[in-house]
Amino acid sequence: MTASSEHPSVRIGIVQESAASGETKALYDEIRAFFGFPAVPDVFKLVSTRPDFLRVMFEGYKAMFGGGHLPRQVKEMIATVVSETNSCAY
Repeated sequence: MTASSEHPSVRIGIVQESAASGETKALYDEIRAFFGFPAVPDVFKLVSTRPDFLRVMFEGYKAMFGGGHLPRQVKEMIATVVSETNSCAY
């Protein structure tokens, strides 16, 4: 796994969706279904070479944003504002 030709500045190996297989592909499918997006958000691809890490990261995301009193959209908006305040892309 090498840096993406789509993103030449990427210095860590990631598994592109078109190359995903096995557990990584299954997780990518779950992630796309959870978000309702046609593509896996890049932040999850950062750990895609380790499906065990990808599973933990996704399970943590689901725990944080899935249940509770506030709707997921409100939680994501709060996370976006905090990220912007801290100059973080994610």
